[in-house]
Amino acid sequence: MPVYDQTQSLGHLTGLSGRLFNTLLTRRFSAAGIEMTAEQWGVILLLLNHGAVPQGQLAELLYLEKSTVSRSITGLEKRGWIVREKGSEDGRQKRVALTKSATSIAERCSDIARSVLEDAQVGLNPEAIATSLEQLSGVIRNLRALNQT
Repeated sequence: MPVYDQTQSLGHLTGLSGRLFNTLLTRRFSAAGIEMTAEQWGVILLLLNHGAVPQGQLAELLYLEKSTVSRSITGLEKRGWIVREKGSEDGRQKRVALTKSATSIAERCSDIARSVLEDAQVGLNPEAIATSLEQLSGVIRNLRALNQT
């Protein structure tokens, strides 16, 4: 029976690539004078695409623990990039929304994120990338369904 080699498993490789991508993204934000982590960028992107959402829903959409999202939100709030507002239906529920300063910085961050992605894909076959994206999307669908049960 062959020995299991974790370094060749899908879970290990996708996790490692995600961590390396996030590290480089955070470093490039910092080099551009933007104090933001990759996780915080994920929060901002989600809010750009969905508008203001309740904090709990934000955690669900990002597939992160509520405490992790809360820390990201607190950091973004201190920088003036998001605000927590009372929900219109339930005043106890806080909705998270972007500020104008976050919207203006998002364009710079998008350019940086795009450059990281382009650099990460240098030398890779575009058709193979498309196939990989399709396959990873299938894995994500499967994992989401399995986590629902």
